[in-house]
Amino acid sequence: MESVDQEKARVKELTDLLNKYSHQYYVEDNPTVSDFEYDQLMEELQLLEKKRPDLKDKLSPTSRVGGGVISSFPKVIHKKYMLSIADVFNEDELYDFDSTIRKATGLEKVEYMCEVKIDGLACSILYHNGDLDIASTRGDGSVGEDVTNNVLTIPSIPLHISDQRDLEVRGEVYMPKASLKELNEERTKTGEPLFANARNAAAGSLRQLDSKITAKRHLEAWWYYVPDALALGFTKHSEALNYIHSLGFRTNPERRLVYGIEEVIKYMHEYHEKRPSLDYDIDGLVIKVNDMTLYEKIGYTMKTPKWEIAYKFPPEEQITKVTDIQISVGRTGRVAPTAVLEPVRVAGSLISRATLNNEDFIKDKDIRIGDYVSLHKAGDVIPEVQGVVLSRRASTSIPYVFPDTCPYCHEKLSRIQGQTFCTNNSCPSRKINGLIFFCSDQGMDIDGLGEKLVESLFNEGLVKEIPDFYSLKDHQEDLMMMDGIGEKTCKSLFAAIEKSKSNDLYMLICGLAIPLVGKKTAIVLANHFQTLDRLMNSSVEELSSLQDVGETTAEKIRNYFAAPEHLEIIERLRQSGLNFALLNPLKEAKDNYFKGKKFVLTGALSVSREEMTKRLELLGGVSSSSVSKATDFVLVGTDPGSKYTKATKLGIQVYDEDSIMPLILEAEKKQAE
Repeated sequence: MESVDQEKARVKELTDLLNKYSHQYYVEDNPTVSDFEYDQLMEELQLLEKKRPDLKDKLSPTSRVGGGVISSFPKVIHKKYMLSIADVFNEDELYDFDSTIRKATGLEKVEYMCEVKIDGLACSILYHNGDLDIASTRGDGSVGEDVTNNVLTIPSIPLHISDQRDLEVRGEVYMPKASLKELNEERTKTGEPLFANARNAAAGSLRQLDSKITAKRHLEAWWYYVPDALALGFTKHSEALNYIHSLGFRTNPERRLVYGIEEVIKYMHEYHEKRPSLDYDIDGLVIKVNDMTLYEKIGYTMKTPKWEIAYKFPPEEQITKVTDIQISVGRTGRVAPTAVLEPVRVAGSLISRATLNNEDFIKDKDIRIGDYVSLHKAGDVIPEVQGVVLSRRASTSIPYVFPDTCPYCHEKLSRIQGQTFCTNNSCPSRKINGLIFFCSDQGMDIDGLGEKLVESLFNEGLVKEIPDFYSLKDHQEDLMMMDGIGEKTCKSLFAAIEKSKSNDLYMLICGLAIPLVGKKTAIVLANHFQTLDRLMNSSVEELSSLQDVGETTAEKIRNYFAAPEHLEIIERLRQSGLNFALLNPLKEAKDNYFKGKKFVLTGALSVSREEMTKRLELLGGVSSSSVSKATDFVLVGTDPGSKYTKATKLGIQVYDEDSIMPLILEAEKKQAE
């Protein structure tokens, strides 16, 4: 009995010591024991808990190393909505923000808290009776995901706090630059794809079903907001931050309390310069009114608080060298030049290639192989060459001559409406890209038939035309002679190909890669004609009368089905047993906010743009790729770029996901009735 009591007492002693040492190391940056001593204590606690499972607590320091695997993340409804922050992009907009605040409060000068904007994943932690209870992601602002097991692996986060009241603290989980470098070096060794930036790495790590994997990623967190601060007795945001820091939370030391907009601007300029020296990525600054008693007076929009603003840094630019210009030919025959670059990190991503758009783009900017060019990410997303650094051009440099023959089939290239095309339907590059498109999620969505495998199948002569996918089963022995293809892979591949035979008609129409016919038009055609045979026998007049099918598209469709080689492909697909009929007609959208409205998406969303576009189109919305006076609204994600700027200048309604989701859910509910 005595030994049992000693073990229990030792578990408590070890727990207290490890929590104390973790706080000293990760929060105070003042370790008092060596790593070896810490590891010895952790190992002793693990052995005791293994011996006495009844003494292991959910919040034991051993939870830092990760636990078991879960099947999914339970949903968590936030007690208070996790609002997003409106963005501004220049000094004038910061001055406008200050003017609005001063007008709302009647103050001549406002006290602001300036903080760096961490490029990570927003997170909320709830404490009950002083113990960490639930940690969740932001989700859609109303409902997030329970990631408690993974958050427990972040060593700086306190498992226990002295405040026994129910307390919620919000902040940002991120991956330090050093952790990202280490992780990508490890992934390089194992042949896994690299993480493009710390934000993606943090998001992927926090959403691992196996918390042991999360523990190995060495995540960190900064905490910057207490939703119930006023109810807890604080009147200033700075006071609440100081308080949670005293409880053991990491609060960012780069924050600064300033008085008046001029000091905000000074802080902004300072962090433009300081940004690269930080050991974590930031994509901007957050400016908050410090006096929280003014928040209700200042107010909220439907999607954002008016008392804070996010200043976003302009796209980061880097100089790098063009080592080559490569030409690719897509499934439509369009020729696309790409600059091969000496790898350079831009806005958190390692960039080694950038599109050069077309022949005219190269000529206008006079881009040559061997030139040094300025590079940035358009909207902080797409690598884009801004221009040539002429002062660094070599005296031996010669202008780039765009090829006049296709590098794949050597046929003469054609210029059509400012673009260059290979018009040879038998061009191997066009064939391969057409096959890849057929299998992609834009076409028949055949799981397992990725770009590399499709290209290999073409080069091995196993698939030359689309119908050949459906006879692959007859060539299993040849298939298994290819690298990485075994019996198990063949079985799952054949099952996916067989499953695709029953896809809906619009997927087949889109997968055929008819010129100017994308998924949106394919759905319109499938709904109207009901069968592929009716579509094949349609006239230009009937086609051009349909919504989103103009005369040019109608002629392209008619010409496609008039070509003998296409009719042969379709007949072979029929013989293979593919579905040629509409299975699930698209319901006409009932009257709702989105019906008939023209919309544009820009920036990174929590789901793919294709998924969001489909969702809005099912409600009657009309998607567009560019912003104009005819646009009804723009949906922006993170780093929205020029489309957002143009929308604000034109006075077009702008939504983010938080503000648009209630409208979408309401419309979908009405559609389902």
